[in-house]
Amino acid sequence: MRILVLGGGPGGYSAAFEAARLGAEVVLVERERLGGTCLNWGCIPTKTILRSAHIVADTANAAKFGLNATVATVDVDGLRARKEGVVDELVSQVESGAKRLKVRIVAGEGRLTGPHTIDVALADGGRETIDGDAVILATGSIVFKLPNIDHEMEGVWTSDDAVSVREIPKDLLIIGGGVIGLEFACAYAAFGSKVTVVELMDQVLPGNDKRVVKATQAALEEMGVEFLLGDAVEHVERVGDRMRSRLRSGAIVDSGIVMSAVGRVPNGAGFGFEEAGIEFDRRAVKVDEHLRTSIAGVYAIGDLIGGMMLAHVADEEGIVAARNAIVELSGEGHLETLRYDCIPACVYTFPNVAVVGSSRDSAKEAGIDAIQAVAKFAANGKALGEGEADGFVQVVAEKGTGRIVGCQIVGPHAVETIHEIALAMRHDISVRQVAEMVHAHPTVSEVIKMACADAAGKCGC
Repeated sequence: MRILVLGGGPGGYSAAFEAARLGAEVVLVERERLGGTCLNWGCIPTKTILRSAHIVADTANAAKFGLNATVATVDVDGLRARKEGVVDELVSQVESGAKRLKVRIVAGEGRLTGPHTIDVALADGGRETIDGDAVILATGSIVFKLPNIDHEMEGVWTSDDAVSVREIPKDLLIIGGGVIGLEFACAYAAFGSKVTVVELMDQVLPGNDKRVVKATQAALEEMGVEFLLGDAVEHVERVGDRMRSRLRSGAIVDSGIVMSAVGRVPNGAGFGFEEAGIEFDRRAVKVDEHLRTSIAGVYAIGDLIGGMMLAHVADEEGIVAARNAIVELSGEGHLETLRYDCIPACVYTFPNVAVVGSSRDSAKEAGIDAIQAVAKFAANGKALGEGEADGFVQVVAEKGTGRIVGCQIVGPHAVETIHEIALAMRHDISVRQVAEMVHAHPTVSEVIKMACADAAGKCGC
């Protein structure tokens, strides 16, 4: 059996690799480098840049640790070279994986021209038509561009420009206080830029728990970031070598750079999907719980289908779609689904933010009799010793049963430690059972144990 994959990002190459492992002949079509947005312009380069920013922040705070040190300054060319080196290494590993699994990579612009047919305008000229028994669509997302801003104007950035690291502006206005906006605000503030964030909603990280929002905003304000909430940029113009932004409130903000960080949207246009009969839900391709589109034998995954537009979600959806395609083609096995409620979402600010499942408010709205328990890093020896004692672990559990329905962490290594709770949720491990697990000392994960112990008492389990 032959499976075609359109798009080589985390979802696409994971789908291709899993299908190949399961014995299928696989052809993957990608117009740019393998790795997609995550590897080339998103997750990996931003986290590489944030690591450098953390070093700057650490040297700036050296005196608090009893050290004398010169504050690190940015070598723009060196920073960019390191970022590109990390990206190149990981792209090379993906390419090696494809070669090892005998996945055929076709470089070019693919278009769905039949239920299981992709026509490719090859990168080196010419065309190729490829037929398969099943198709997995993984064309990802694109940067959303505000219609009232000329994104071609000098001095206007998107996240793609920010991650290119061509300069460290003296002052930077960021439009959007979501994950993308806050991560770049954190990095560029550490590098020395005066950062102002404008957010349409009345809070940063819209949709998140209020305690998470308050702690995150306070941490960034301590770094010098200014927030203009409940406002919007209505007009941007270039005045000399500066940018002038007029806000809905009437305020005028001058800056060296204006960065639009209002998110991404599914990339479903121009690939022949609608013409082939694939149904959409607004911009996103519509799928069922098994990731099947409206056309038999065609699956869609990742940012293309909306929902949790995260690389690790796309990765898992790719694996599930590949397995389901094999099941349907072979007639053996069973179709799989994903437990989205157990998948963490992370923000790599200083300190980290990591959440999974529901907040207490959203749990109660869903009809769950929920309690919440909070433990602070200020009482944790490892966090105190590392000078990162701000933040908390907040566990949400069902009263009586102790079933964990959510967790919010703001603090050191949150993006790593959240998985303990995600695993507990996935396998119905109660707060009492987590609290009974002996955690190594001293570790910041002990705060999870503390929160779960408190939650167990409140749940009566």
